[in-house]
Amino acid sequence: MNKVHSEITASKSRIAILDGFRAIAIISVILYHYFFRWNDTKYPYFGGNYFHYGFKGVPFFFIISGFVICYSLESTKDFISFWKKRLIRLFPSIVIASVLTYCFILAFDHQHTFSDNYLRNLIISITFLPPNFYNLFSEIPNYFGYINYDYWSLWPEVQFYFLASILYFADKRNFKRNFIVVCFILLVSYNILLFLNFNHIKLFQKFTNLFNLIKHLSFFMSGALFYMLYNNKQNIYYIVFLLFSFIMINYSFDLPQFIASTIMFLLFFCFLYYPKFLLFLENRFLVKIGASSYFLYLIHDYIGAVWIKNIVGFFYPNSFIAPVLMIIIMVSFSILYTQKVESKIAKYLHTRLLKRND
Repeated sequence: MNKVHSEITASKSRIAILDGFRAIAIISVILYHYFFRWNDTKYPYFGGNYFHYGFKGVPFFFIISGFVICYSLESTKDFISFWKKRLIRLFPSIVIASVLTYCFILAFDHQHTFSDNYLRNLIISITFLPPNFYNLFSEIPNYFGYINYDYWSLWPEVQFYFLASILYFADKRNFKRNFIVVCFILLVSYNILLFLNFNHIKLFQKFTNLFNLIKHLSFFMSGALFYMLYNNKQNIYYIVFLLFSFIMINYSFDLPQFIASTIMFLLFFCFLYYPKFLLFLENRFLVKIGASSYFLYLIHDYIGAVWIKNIVGFFYPNSFIAPVLMIIIMVSFSILYTQKVESKIAKYLHTRLLKRND
């Protein structure tokens, strides 16, 4: 298998191994939700304790996004075009996923597992802004919430898009330098404030909960640094910056976090320097899962949890069959949606919103 094939998928804009990484991330998150978070109390099944840390797939998504957004910026001519592409990528699927989640929970959540399934939460969820932004204008505390709490991770993503795109289109030539400097200033300042116990101040808490990119910036920055290293594998400075980023991620000395971030970093270093060891991630099925991971992430949790609760009793004492069956259904449905629906929507919107030569 030649070098080009090992790095690029059949689609010119996608890197196959990164889709393999996305598959790892989304499968980890699904296993966490189905086998740990929503493991049935009446009909418990195997796996809960083994998938406790599957939620670490979310920061892995952040690292992947850091890489991909830098990759995308270099192939986009201007700020407006970049945001049109982001809109095409993100908005249709979150609308469809939010409506599906709302309708499904309304119809089948007989045990009232998700009691905040309100139309107002559906509406705010498709804006990508967090509920605590809308709650600033509400007289009722915590009046707004996500239609699916997993959507919380989309807001840090959007904030990172703004940060990276503003820095890139403000000064393309010096983007790498400016990006690294700005990110390190933000991260060092934030950690100094934490060290000084500013996290106990309510105003600081509200501000960092609203603009929560700072809490996850180390992961996004790491992904961007991996992209810079991808383009210049001999640059020792990027490796040094990645080391500092790794230290910032693990400054609290949390063992699960250390293990998870070590695996993520090793996978990316292996991708950059020894891609032949990761060729198994170019498996067609894994790539399809990775390509559909955005929609799968949006729909799998609440819909899957309710469905599992409604059918798990039929499989007892082999209750684990219910979540396994749900994984198969969710993965299959997401792949089908991505290939048959999302691709057509994206093609239409590209034609309408973007010039053909963009």
